Amino acid sequence: MTQGDLIHHTLRALATLGVREICIAAGARNAPVVAALAASQNLTLWHFFEERSAAFFALGRILESQRPVSVLTTSGTASAELLPAVIEAYYQAQPLIAFTTDRPKSYRGSGAPQAIEQQYLFGPYVSACLDLDLDLDLASPLPLALPPRLNSPLHLNLCLDEPLATDIPGIDFATFTPPPSPPPATSPAPLDLTAFSLAQRPAVLVAGLSPADAAAIKPLLLALRAPVIAEATSNLWSPPLYDLALASLLLPASDTTLSRLKPDHLLRIGSVPTSRFWRDLEDRPDLPVINLSRAPFPGLARKENVATHPWSAVDSQPSPPPCLAHLPATAASPPFADFPRSEPALIQTLAQQFLPGSQVFLGNSLPIREFNLTAEPLAPDVHFHANRGANGIDGLISTWLGMAATHGADSWLILGDLSALYDLAGPWIIPQLAPRRRFLVVINNGGGKIFSRVASLRGLPESARSMIENRHDLSFRSVAELWGLSHHLITCPEQLPALLSLPADQTHLIELRPDETATEAFWTATAGV
Repeated sequence: MTQGDLIHHTLRALATLGVREICIAAGARNAPVVAALAASQNLTLWHFFEERSAAFFALGRILESQRPVSVLTTSGTASAELLPAVIEAYYQAQPLIAFTTDRPKSYRGSGAPQAIEQQYLFGPYVSACLDLDLDLDLASPLPLALPPRLNSPLHLNLCLDEPLATDIPGIDFATFTPPPSPPPATSPAPLDLTAFSLAQRPAVLVAGLSPADAAAIKPLLLALRAPVIAEATSNLWSPPLYDLALASLLLPASDTTLSRLKPDHLLRIGSVPTSRFWRDLEDRPDLPVINLSRAPFPGLARKENVATHPWSAVDSQPSPPPCLAHLPATAASPPFADFPRSEPALIQTLAQQFLPGSQVFLGNSLPIREFNLTAEPLAPDVHFHANRGANGIDGLISTWLGMAATHGADSWLILGDLSALYDLAGPWIIPQLAPRRRFLVVINNGGGKIFSRVASLRGLPESARSMIENRHDLSFRSVAELWGLSHHLITCPEQLPALLSLPADQTHLIELRPDETATEAFWTATAGV
């Protein structure tokens, strides 16, 4: 077998898994694969100078296209740069395919240049690691016994020896289609919501739904008639899903809302909620929790009174009985108008600028919590997204750009200053994207102010808190200049409407600088919302 045979066999496997986009971080070891990909048809290639951004961009493409996407690296520590995105994809149950090239297996343990132990590099975060070399039996199909539909990351490690061939022809990816999914061995158990409906204070927590999943779950919410604590990423706050019937159930997703409700039975739909209330459930084994999610994780470490159901249970769910409990009164609105230059108030005004069809990606940790406070109907078809698998701050710019790459309307990213600094290489890909209006909004509050909201850290000495918050006085103007972006400094809500007059074919860096005193006053007035 030749290198070309091995590479073609591997590319056919990717095509059969449904891959139509590959993010490339090129080097010498993967040059033969790059050559074959460049000569292939019906395949979109994105190229990067470093691997971490490539992997998170691939994750964004998966979230947008709902198809597997692969990221290709050369050998050595380049492969290790994929780990953060692989972890995030694992906890989001997304089919990110890590395609790493390696030196021959005989080099392992030798300490030879760029010969690290790449096999099983991603540990439990991939469904399988296929370690491929010229000893592969081409008579057997590849991938080996893999499911026809991926719902978790996969690792292909391709070992190539020198001399490296660079004249390998490509393949037509469109000629390979995934086989039909086999019928499930067993039907999912019906989602029994009888006890939930009979509870005195039931509540539904909704977060992290795709627009399609939000539409699928709406009939269940209307039938239950229970209060729905809906985060921004629930995608329930925008018409046409948001209507009078649903509006009568929705409540802002804040800890104040949950503490006022004092729920005694919870149905969690989608991703794990952001609230402190959810974390405190670890110490409430008496409170039953039902999870309904595409990811197979309960989101709680405790085992008592926790049930987790696959998303397919939605389709087999008979119409549940409506909840007997009375709906609570509408939650009190946070005092945005009293502190217009505070960070939450600026965020609320920013949400009013989203035009119909806008796509919004929220960063961790304060931005997503502050958007949850707004709890207002949005323009039609405004959709929210976030990386809430592992709740990390790395790769947010790259994931957003992956999602925004083919989006036809405005696309927004709202993230903190440290998150932006963590992914400064992300804008590299912008020249490869179709011209669109994109807003990269950096909330520059001088450090990681989420830690000032954590009650257990408030007793720390000032010297320790300063280090934990990573306080700084940086400006992001030079970042915009580096990547050829326009820069706009916003300090008051009156400046925000002017953003919609910016050119529609460019990416704009918006530096949002809230007033620190007003922000502290806002949080004091809301008693830790």
